[in-house]
Amino acid sequence: MTEIFSFQNKIKHADWPYILQTFFFYFVLVAVGRLVFSGVAYTIYLLTVTLFFIIISLFHIYRLQAAEREHLQYKTQILNEIYKLLPVRAPLPPMTGWAATPELSAFLLKTIQKYRPATIVEIGSGITTLISGYSLEKFNIDGKIISFDHDPLFASKTVDEIKLHGLSDKAEIRVAPLEKVTIENEEWLWYSTDKIKFDQSIDLVVVDGPPVKTQKNARYPAMPMLYKYLSENAVVIVHDTNRSEETAIINLWLEKFEDFTVEKFHTEKGITLLKRGF
Repeated sequence: MTEIFSFQNKIKHADWPYILQTFFFYFVLVAVGRLVFSGVAYTIYLLTVTLFFIIISLFHIYRLQAAEREHLQYKTQILNEIYKLLPVRAPLPPMTGWAATPELSAFLLKTIQKYRPATIVEIGSGITTLISGYSLEKFNIDGKIISFDHDPLFASKTVDEIKLHGLSDKAEIRVAPLEKVTIENEEWLWYSTDKIKFDQSIDLVVVDGPPVKTQKNARYPAMPMLYKYLSENAVVIVHDTNRSEETAIINLWLEKFEDFTVEKFHTEKGITLLKRGF
């Protein structure tokens, strides 16, 4: 059994607000008690406060576990739907960790079914590359997905998966190292502009890169760099929009590109759909 405080249980970003608030109020109460009580009375007070915080922490853990169980059931249902709908010829890679979530995969599938994009551009390759390829095949769309990745090793793995799933005619991987680009007098690290060439206008963009640690608002360049290639009815999917940084990026886009409207969807990490001409 994994111990609660083992190194395998890493503290996530979402945990820090609760941890910091709990410690803050705990030490405030301890400090106040020190001023008011002394001797045995203070010891009893300290034990009472400590016990109180242990109890509310246990309730917090219980609620988190209950929510996680419910979410796992939801993910399992989504995965079953994906496997039922798509003509999958080999096992899909795990949708965990940094990979696309089941929610994003299912959302992408439904978006392709609804809008029937002929040209899909994906910023960051992986699971969604396979989902897009299978979706084009499933819904008889004469289209293609072009996926950009800055990491040659990861891109190579995606190419291997594409071959395994028999989707080479539907998907193209372009290795595009991150390089400096200038947008409105500001410098950004984005995918090599030498690779940004398209034979047809883009109907769907999936933004899930570059890594957020690249720089502040790292995914902002996607819209300014691709805008001129977008079709009149283009749609853009942005993942991880529960994060404040992605929300800020979308707001910046909407200020600059007023022909887009936005629709937000509540998922584990958040998905936002930008639509043009609808």
